[in-house]
Amino acid sequence: MALMHRGGAVMWPLFALLVLVIVLVVERIITFALATKHKEKLSEAKAYRALSLLDLIASIAPVLGFLGTVTGMISAFRAISQAETVRLQVVASGLYEALYTTAFGLIISVIAAVSSHVLGLWADNLCIDESAKN
Repeated sequence: MALMHRGGAVMWPLFALLVLVIVLVVERIITFALATKHKEKLSEAKAYRALSLLDLIASIAPVLGFLGTVTGMISAFRAISQAETVRLQVVASGLYEALYTTAFGLIISVIAAVSSHVLGLWADNLCIDESAKN
């Protein structure tokens, strides 16, 4: 909770994306593991379900992180403009918020992108070869 508070309002949507990534990855791992265990082939629609959502999250998370950077910088400059004298602590609080959201967004993006790639390779092995049917 302290991390969420330090990162500002943009941390909450980022946290929601992280939870969604974890849920999607766990669901895909369970689905693929069961299919592998039972030596089942999956349709492409079933195998690749959720992977496009992981790709979307990998694209959105850094943008949200950068939005946090912008809001942190706005807070820092607002504090500077309202201060009688500029102190390092006034500037640092806004930069602190900016760095947390940027880092969190990039971490989520990396997790989602790598997970999507690895799960995509696994899905390739589990898919029914639909071109062979024709």
